[in-house]
Amino acid sequence: MSKLAIIFPGIGYTPDKPLLIYSAKLASNAGYQVTKIHFTDPPEVVPGNRASMLAAFEHAAKQTEEALEGIKFDSYEDVIFISKSIGTIAAAAYVKKHALKVRHIYFTPLAQTFSFVESGNGIVFHGTNDPWAEHEGIMEAIKQTALQSRIYKGADHSLETGDVHKDIELLGRIMVEVDDYIRSRSVYSMDVLNMDGSITSLSDYRGKVLLIMNTATGCGFTPQYSGIEDIYLKYRKEGFEVLDFPCNQFANQASGSNAEIHSFCTSRYNISFSQFAKIEVNGSNASELFTYLKNKQGFHGLKSDTKDAKYLEKLIREADPDFEHNNNIKWNFTKFLVNRQGDVVRRFEPTEDLSLVENAVKELL
Repeated sequence: MSKLAIIFPGIGYTPDKPLLIYSAKLASNAGYQVTKIHFTDPPEVVPGNRASMLAAFEHAAKQTEEALEGIKFDSYEDVIFISKSIGTIAAAAYVKKHALKVRHIYFTPLAQTFSFVESGNGIVFHGTNDPWAEHEGIMEAIKQTALQSRIYKGADHSLETGDVHKDIELLGRIMVEVDDYIRSRSVYSMDVLNMDGSITSLSDYRGKVLLIMNTATGCGFTPQYSGIEDIYLKYRKEGFEVLDFPCNQFANQASGSNAEIHSFCTSRYNISFSQFAKIEVNGSNASELFTYLKNKQGFHGLKSDTKDAKYLEKLIREADPDFEHNNNIKWNFTKFLVNRQGDVVRRFEPTEDLSLVENAVKELL
């Protein structure tokens, strides 16, 4: 069975515009047959004018019916509707009218879209400076329909800010999210290797707040095990979990076997959180999990001017002179925070104080 992606444009935002053309390419790369709808001769739309909005929606809905006539949706194993602006209304309304099983990518949806949305079945991309959609109203609608969301501060109805360099970077970030959604890639889609060689699916941690980190037993930051265990014991009953992945890529500071590492951590620091088999976090053999985490939360500096931070920066720079301009893991005890919905929301460098980690965990819980 094959897979189908259908592109729904906005009025004036045609399928050859950046958000849609790159989404279509990503869908095609993922093995989806791509069909593009074109809204021809659309009526003029005036922001806030109900009559013009209704006319535009009826026009889009009519052309959607014509474009999709004859498609046998039940012959596809997966269908994704990728829509923009008024196209989000047409896409959601079409699914509701025909009772289809479809996944949605909604670019800058309008308020009217959410009256047709199936709860929990899609992802929304929204800018806080969108003149066509009142921000607070959109946020409340997202909450009520339990959709995934990616919100971009200062972005407009085209998900642009007006700064060319920022917008190119932003488009890249958006497309990473689109590709992950198309391919159903998430923290929960991944399996990890336990210290005894068995496999654990991270879907077992769905609904938890997660702190995922790479560690080493012979590092100057190794005493952080104690503080992290304290945070874990304090909040585990509220749904907090720590996932620890030893790594020997930084100065060979985790050279022992899985059993030796675990014995050291339990005897010296009395850890009780989950500890997994050793992995690599950078390079061609980097684990899928840490590659995903790095893509979601890039490097933004060591965020500390302490003596330890300055010494660490010297070590990192010697190993990677370009370290400031890539998202690689820089050292042991880099930490990623994942919320209950599976979103990677924070990255903490090893030099950051654990009180910041605790405060972020508390906020998510």
